[in-house]
Amino acid sequence: MSESPSPGTVLPPWRPTAAHFRATLLSVVGAVAALAMNRPDLLVLVTPWLVVTTWAWLRRPRERVSVTSALGHQTVREGEATVLRATVTVPAGVDDVVVAVSPSVFLEQDPPLGIRVIGVEDGRPTEADPMTRRAGTAIVLRSTRWGVRTVGPVRCGAWSTWGAYRSGPVDSVPQRLVTLPLPAVFTPSAAMPHPEGLVGAYRSSRPGSGSEFDRLRPFQVGDRLRRIHWPVSLRTGTLHVTSTYGDEDSQIVLVVDGTSDLGPREGLDGRPTSLDLTVRAAGAMAEHYLGVGDRVGLRVVGAARVPRVPVGSGRAHLRRVLGTLALIEPATDRGDDGEYAIAGIGAGAVVIVLSPLVDPAMVDVVARLGSRGLTTLVVDTMPEHLWRGEDDPFTALAWRLRRLSRSVDVHRLTAAGVPVVPWHGPQSLDHVLRELSRRARAPRMARR
Repeated sequence: MSESPSPGTVLPPWRPTAAHFRATLLSVVGAVAALAMNRPDLLVLVTPWLVVTTWAWLRRPRERVSVTSALGHQTVREGEATVLRATVTVPAGVDDVVVAVSPSVFLEQDPPLGIRVIGVEDGRPTEADPMTRRAGTAIVLRSTRWGVRTVGPVRCGAWSTWGAYRSGPVDSVPQRLVTLPLPAVFTPSAAMPHPEGLVGAYRSSRPGSGSEFDRLRPFQVGDRLRRIHWPVSLRTGTLHVTSTYGDEDSQIVLVVDGTSDLGPREGLDGRPTSLDLTVRAAGAMAEHYLGVGDRVGLRVVGAARVPRVPVGSGRAHLRRVLGTLALIEPATDRGDDGEYAIAGIGAGAVVIVLSPLVDPAMVDVVARLGSRGLTTLVVDTMPEHLWRGEDDPFTALAWRLRRLSRSVDVHRLTAAGVPVVPWHGPQSLDHVLRELSRRARAPRMARR
């Protein structure tokens, strides 16, 4: 996204600093005492103070300082960096301008403290007033975790010659930085169970305008001339054409568990939490399936103010899915039972639920999806480092009991016909997708 500047902030009127007030008081009192007591030596001592304070008073700025800050990009990926540029317009008599950015979690700053001193003498004169200069600086910000961050406020203060007068510091309007999740690597080799639609990367079960050979058949009205198979037509004396299977897409609905976030939040450079694995796996699946022409939708359970993303396709839709994933704030809607999230899912959709399966509400959501006859697959995103290497015996015992409870839920879902697969990277779902494809092609009993 292009650079978006914040509204310009005008610093307050110039006021004398405490140091200038003390120097002025000392020089005036010393000069009066020297004249009253006829002490030339005392007058010599206070003369430098008189010169400096008088010079600073004569050189005091008359106009106010204005500052404008702008983010180079308002949307970045995890691990990427953007630049916060601050531009100040300063009148004559200003010596230093200091710009500082308030620290924010999961935002690394360069310089580390986020403080820059702008050299006014290096600025360029403005066209309106040659005595007024415009100077700028930049602070590099690197986002280490997905989500919506607040950059700033940017605090700015200005000092005149000899530090005699000060304006500010004041805070500008904070800016919004959206960090999209960095999708994990996901390259499945198995096809979707039952592709449907008009276009896509999977072979349809019906003939159509595709690329995979079906059979040779006699020519019919409406067949394309380029489909004519001339060797067979010349041999039989009647026109024959090549029939192919249609290429179709799949409808995939990702259901993301936002009810909890287990593990320490260490960002991209550390160990992932359960929600990190969930969001990055969902982004990887969306990027892969949208890249091959499928249609993908997104539903979130347990997070407030996160809209449902309808089924769509294309690069713009991928940006919308990733942007919605970045809005997730875990456990902000404790009363969500998931019914609104899973309502309206079509019968031909493949539902992929990404969850660590620790909240009973998500287990019920998966059970409801399976009972409705939808092709449902659960991706277990519980990170194993939470209990591996645990030194505290009580914590290790608590995790053991929790894992036993999870195993009961997983067994119940598997017995209901919903496969549960741990997330282990690119080919995590290949075996299950092949089994679901065989199940979709198998004959089924139906009432007549």
